[in-house]
Amino acid sequence: MLEITAQLLIHNIDRALVLGRNSDKFLAAKEEWQRRHINLGKDDKRVTFVQCDLGDIFAVKEAADQVRSITKRLDIIFCNGGLGVTTNYERSPQGVEMVFAANCVGHQELVTLLLPLLKRTANQHSESREARIVVTSSSLHSVCRTLDFNQLTTPTRVMPMHPYIDGFWRYCRSKLGNILFTRELARRIEQEGPNANNIYVNVFFPGNIVTEQWKAWDEYVGTTLGAVFRYVFSIIGQSTQDGAATAVYLATSDRIRVDGIRGQYYIPIAKPDATTDIGNDPVLARDLWVRILTFRPL
Repeated sequence: MLEITAQLLIHNIDRALVLGRNSDKFLAAKEEWQRRHINLGKDDKRVTFVQCDLGDIFAVKEAADQVRSITKRLDIIFCNGGLGVTTNYERSPQGVEMVFAANCVGHQELVTLLLPLLKRTANQHSESREARIVVTSSSLHSVCRTLDFNQLTTPTRVMPMHPYIDGFWRYCRSKLGNILFTRELARRIEQEGPNANNIYVNVFFPGNIVTEQWKAWDEYVGTTLGAVFRYVFSIIGQSTQDGAATAVYLATSDRIRVDGIRGQYYIPIAKPDATTDIGNDPVLARDLWVRILTFRPL
């Protein structure tokens, strides 16, 4: 969130709505932007925080309602929030394993609710008459080679004797879900015909970027090795700017429109890449979309 928004502000975006659970992190991000000479006044309307817990469908609906009350135009949606690797096992208020709920169910619900606004923007307001949806995934999607829908709602972890492996695998499963969501969304938009064909949705892996979420690895390898782990990848991995570059490319590059790129997976920096076979399974993508719909409260 911090770096993608920074790049948008640097390139003079009119307005950015930042959705998140924690306003403290948003305020810290604003301080960081100021340190980087991205000038934002106290009541600057260029960036607005919207409370949103992606793990709760009710909270997602409230956030979408607030977005619609704030703006009548929406050119880009970045699906970049969610949870990282954790050994904790929780379920959402709708009974879905929490990492999958936040990383997959919440994003599908949010995009579905905001898609009409995105379509109106693309057809009425945008000078280029287009809009973009950019979804964040990970190369770790390749770890998950099966997807049992019944396991999404189990009251206890799938691998009770191996909580560390289970936590890692659940994260990888959610990253596979992000790719399947992107491909099914792209298919559904294309099926709607000419009025929706100017919306482009793609997914990307930002790279091995050392963020706050990497502290979760301390649970797996200890604090000392965890610190070493983060130090090594801060050198050999990608920077936050590199990670944001692919997201901004998918959100703004003319090449996406000219080449009609939809439902594709990208890696740093802005390179198309293949996913696993299961990540490219259209039947599974469609079935997962339908299954997520059943999690909506009546």
